[in-house]
Amino acid sequence: MASQTKLPSLTRNALLNSMRTVSSLLFPLITFPYVSRILGAENIGKINYSQSIVSYFALFAGLGITNYAIREGAKIKRDQESLTRFAQQIFTINIISSAIAYVAFFVTVAVIPSLHAYMVLLFIQCLTIGFTTLGVEWLYSIFEDYLYISVRTILVQVVSLILMFALVHKPSDYIIYAAISVFATSAANIWGFFYSRRYARLALTRAPRIRRHFNPIMTLFMNNVATAIYSNAGTTFVGAMLGDVQVGLYSVAMKVYVIIRQAINSLTGVSMPRLSYLSSNDPKGYLRLLNKLFNAVIVVCLPAAVLVFALSRPIVLIISGPKYIESVPMLEIIAFALAFTAPGVFLMNGILIPLRREKKVVVSTASGAAINIVIYALGIRAFGAPAACVSIVVAECTVFALALCFSWDQVRQLRLGGSIMHAVAGCLLVLLCNAVFARTVRFDNIFVDFAVRGTTYAVVYAATLLALRDESALFFLRKLLRKRG
Repeated sequence: MASQTKLPSLTRNALLNSMRTVSSLLFPLITFPYVSRILGAENIGKINYSQSIVSYFALFAGLGITNYAIREGAKIKRDQESLTRFAQQIFTINIISSAIAYVAFFVTVAVIPSLHAYMVLLFIQCLTIGFTTLGVEWLYSIFEDYLYISVRTILVQVVSLILMFALVHKPSDYIIYAAISVFATSAANIWGFFYSRRYARLALTRAPRIRRHFNPIMTLFMNNVATAIYSNAGTTFVGAMLGDVQVGLYSVAMKVYVIIRQAINSLTGVSMPRLSYLSSNDPKGYLRLLNKLFNAVIVVCLPAAVLVFALSRPIVLIISGPKYIESVPMLEIIAFALAFTAPGVFLMNGILIPLRREKKVVVSTASGAAINIVIYALGIRAFGAPAACVSIVVAECTVFALALCFSWDQVRQLRLGGSIMHAVAGCLLVLLCNAVFARTVRFDNIFVDFAVRGTTYAVVYAATLLALRDESALFFLRKLLRKRG
């Protein structure tokens, strides 16, 4: 078994995790324009609706195990015996929760008649529950082994892409597409169980010490439940109230939002094990890293929101085609959530969870979920799917505001003012450029539109940061020049 005495480069891990996330996101991004045209909005709606049902049971199977295991495991990873004992306990608890989730899933599908029409899709998609449990990705995250995680994910994505183009050719192939999607997200996890021997010998234990782990796991689970409500319930509500076609349209906006949200979060997601380790062993180093990462989050998330808003029309047309043009207003609305989601997630994963304030995390996400459900219930019937997009923005804003309040004792020690001003200045210039384009230039070709305006906006924003000598921008520039040199 490998033991690590030197902590790997966070910059390298961030790049690797970004590559992994981008590859996972490129699969639906590349395939969605093809399958949305082949399968149609109705079949896409069926796939997304059934997936939203499965996601609730997958949520229960996972409990709050991943974040808890990473936080606690990172603090003891230099003690091989303690780490192995801890990993076996967590793995056993995860197997038990997955078995309960499967029983509940099969009973639910059997007793609810409206789900019988989605039976095949549901049974295919529920395989992700077991594969995710066996994947034990939390173990590799403890040791920050993002090279392995990235390589296995990219290889499976390539195979899945080949299968999709080879096997999906007509509307009735939506079942095949669902199966390939499950393979794309889950097949790599099969390797994970065997590769885990590098770090710990995983096996079921008769003494999982459930009582010891129960409270923090369940607290983090409640956070995951609340997050799932305002992330996934929109698909369920739209499907139940408005039908499969509206689900298909809403799913386009949500897909773009989720892709960009995950891409941004992947840059800092690798930091949780390191921050957990430093919070217990090097408080000053913890604050230094926290400051650097939070500044990076700020200068990335704000332009992401503005760029998606400005380029929403070509993005929708490129990904899905003219039949999904009604998704453009939805994407314009939900783009603003990107300004809050990454900072909110970072505050929770970078401060509240490492410092064992998981109860504050639950309060933040539960408040967002409650507001989200109210807007769903009152707004979707009257205003349609755009109301679900508004609810996402409001929920993310609420979660961020509360997480900021609960972590203010740490945040106030950071230097964030410069990054905020630089990001705002860059975003205002991008919006000004967008207004100029709207009044003076119209592109007939959507690819040219996206390329020209997207490149212009990115250059304007980057140039603004460099002109203002933003620390994060200069850091990335030095890294880039060093690699080229």
